Amino acid sequence: MENDIDDFFSNEPSVTSPKEASATYGNNKQQYGKSNYNKGGFSKFPRKEEVVEERYVPVAVYVDRDFPSDAKDTIYKLATKLLNKGNVIRINGDDQEFVNRLTRISSEKVEIYIPWKPFNGFESKHYYNTLTAKHLAQKHFAGWDKVPDAVKSLMARNIRMIFGDKNNSPMAYLLTWSPDGAVKAGEVNKETGRASFIIKTAATYGFRIANITNRVSETAMFNTFDIEAF
Repeated sequence: MENDIDDFFSNEPSVTSPKEASATYGNNKQQYGKSNYNKGGFSKFPRKEEVVEERYVPVAVYVDRDFPSDAKDTIYKLATKLLNKGNVIRINGDDQEFVNRLTRISSEKVEIYIPWKPFNGFESKHYYNTLTAKHLAQKHFAGWDKVPDAVKSLMARNIRMIFGDKNNSPMAYLLTWSPDGAVKAGEVNKETGRASFIIKTAATYGFRIANITNRVSETAMFNTFDIEAF
């Protein structure tokens, strides 16, 4: 048999066609008897029927309790339009009233991201901070060693809003507000406020950001998702 294999891979094999190979070496059943391919643990698995899966286009919406009411109302209107377009909204659970307004529109399409469970009255499944999320939060949050664990968990939660619970389902867009309209990492400063971390981190990794103070960025989101301006 060893000589046969050597002959098969040689530059001038004695067998040059499938017909000759069959005559010379025989098939598996002739050579080795009845095949035992499906015995001894090699079981056949039924082929899984393919289905058309619904697209998953998550938009992260960051709203803080201290945002002005008019800013919240504008973000709510935009989020509503996105939900009506079939998009998924990832919302931080910091503002309970705002979150509850969104979930009344679509509880299935709204994913509530929280830093631990329970948090602010929410028992969401999106609560676990992975080591990767903590690592990225530490990388992008100045003074990490000086802040309490609760703040670290909030920052890691924000990382998951960007990249997904398991860091493998990144957001398509970030929708938020800041008084200075920052949408680039270099534009973030002390005036940016509570959204500073998530804006700066998202911008650092090249994600698109709609800051409703920044009309250009807001219009870009309208065009991206085919949303009518209001």
